[in-house]
Amino acid sequence: MTAEEYLKSYHRYVCNYKASVKEYKSVDEDMITIKSPSFGDRVQTSPQNDPIGEIVINMEKRKAAIGVRMLNFQTKMTMIRNQLASLEEVNDEYYTILMLRYILDEDWKSICSNLCVSRTQANKILKQALAEFDKKFGETYADY
Repeated sequence: MTAEEYLKSYHRYVCNYKASVKEYKSVDEDMITIKSPSFGDRVQTSPQNDPIGEIVINMEKRKAAIGVRMLNFQTKMTMIRNQLASLEEVNDEYYTILMLRYILDEDWKSICSNLCVSRTQANKILKQALAEFDKKFGETYADY
């Protein structure tokens, strides 16, 4: 994986995290609307387990799995942000262009305006920043 692909994965993690949050909320809402089973006037020959309890347990397990997934996405997003922050010590311009391009998803006009450079110069800085990022952190995402 290249530095650019790795940094682009940040937005995939953000989208996956947001989707997981929605799914988590959906499970919560489903728990509120659980309906009681109707046993009617049937005679049971064997005791029936607690059907509502089983549904709640399964939903809680699902929420826990979603929570783990959300934490995993948050961890990956935080790691990328921390790596970029440490790049700021090397070169402020590299940090700024990578942050604007891959984390904040700014357009080129905005990036060039923030850096006070032309588009050609911004592309040159981006290539240098990606090379520096790869040199510094390439081992952490080489096998992604």
